[in-house]
Amino acid sequence: MNKKEMYVEGMHCPSCELYIETQFKDIKGIKNVKSDNSTQKITFEIENSLDSDKIINDINERIEKNGYKITTEIQLKKSTLGNIPIAFLLALLFLFIFWGIQKLSIGNQIYSQEISYLLVFVIGLIASISSCMAVVGSLVLSLSSILNKNNQGHKSILVFHISRLIGFFLLGGMLGILGTLFLLSSTIEIAIGIFLFLVMLALGINLLDISSFFRKFEFTLPKNISSKFLSRKNMTNTIAPILFGAGTFFLPCGFTQAMQLNAVVSANFLDGALIMLVFALGTFPVLAIISFSSKRISQSKYSDLFFKTSGFIVIFFAIYNLIGTLVANGIISPIF
Repeated sequence: MNKKEMYVEGMHCPSCELYIETQFKDIKGIKNVKSDNSTQKITFEIENSLDSDKIINDINERIEKNGYKITTEIQLKKSTLGNIPIAFLLALLFLFIFWGIQKLSIGNQIYSQEISYLLVFVIGLIASISSCMAVVGSLVLSLSSILNKNNQGHKSILVFHISRLIGFFLLGGMLGILGTLFLLSSTIEIAIGIFLFLVMLALGINLLDISSFFRKFEFTLPKNISSKFLSRKNMTNTIAPILFGAGTFFLPCGFTQAMQLNAVVSANFLDGALIMLVFALGTFPVLAIISFSSKRISQSKYSDLFFKTSGFIVIFFAIYNLIGTLVANGIISPIF
């Protein structure tokens, strides 16, 4: 056996590691495949009789359309801090539009203790290209790859997405029922508001990509768990896409967890169900594009500007929600 060490361009999370490793499955003569997002490296052992260059070229033909490439050396990522001022202005414009829509809502104040469905949808959309992309996006790529290998194709992928929406609705409703079991005092509601503010602040800063410190607070599904679930043997089961779709509700994404907490606070089955359904609908467009067309926003030449704009929007919404909680509990007076 000959041990190989190479680099993978485009990896940004543990789910990316899983996606790359799945490409080596079912190739006889290759074993002990391990990829590391932090170093962008991949190592594997290959039989001396095999042509490693040909195998890598074949794999690259499949993964390059998704923004990855296995190479013998890695290119350093260039700093793009110059996009921050433009991103800030774009995010500010978006915020003013959002406030305008909120102002026009009949009978609604600019700040409310209850999160609006419009805000939930926007957060879902942002989540789908950030933390949820990191946790779910590459898993969806892996799922699509495995299903295509098993000749299950788009039908099973569609079942996955439908199951995901239904799962989020039902499980969100259960969280709403759970909320009825607790009597939330004003102090607890304020504490929850502050906690959500800190979670969303960390997510926003991570999108800005100006500090690696807050990446310590990102949660991802352990690769060994997702790897076992996405094994080819499990994916041949006809109900696997259904279970996987509904199961994404439990994947450790900060945005999802924030919405789940809001579902609990709603203390109502329908409210909790709608919060999680609208959030899932917000994530659907990007995840659908990934699974059906293999296009990724993260590989666009405007991706850095897009991510940084989203980062500022998330930070603005974090402040917006915190102010709403404080206003609703009489701590401060409405600003607008």
